[in-house]
Amino acid sequence: MSDIDLTGDIQLAIDGAATHGATPVLGYVDGDGVASLSFRGSTQVLSPTQLAIWARNPEGALQASIAERPTVSVLYFSRDTPGAIYLSIRGRARVAPESNDTVYANMIQVERDLDPERNGVAVVIDVDSVQGAGPDGSPISQTRS
Repeated sequence: MSDIDLTGDIQLAIDGAATHGATPVLGYVDGDGVASLSFRGSTQVLSPTQLAIWARNPEGALQASIAERPTVSVLYFSRDTPGAIYLSIRGRARVAPESNDTVYANMIQVERDLDPERNGVAVVIDVDSVQGAGPDGSPISQTRS
């Protein structure tokens, strides 16, 4: 087992991914018990062990779902970006209004323009595992110890 470290190639891939055509996909189980997938252009590395997204609707289905079922997955793939080329990330999400200022400020401009009034809320994902491949094809395998 190894510790989670989202810096380096992983952060290069995730931060601003939507600006280079590789929007991460968030998976969670909705209120009806159905798997839900959504593109999240605001996805960013918040710390070496956490991802964050901006949920524009503060009372949306994602927030209601993670309150009951916090386990989520994030999938990322791109051939034309810096950093890792394939990532499958699992973790536990929570609404984190205390991170609103940081997450909003670190989003790409396109995402900030979609919520100029800052009506949304930060969602933080405490990462439990990362599997994938780096830009040179080397395997990435990290698990929270």
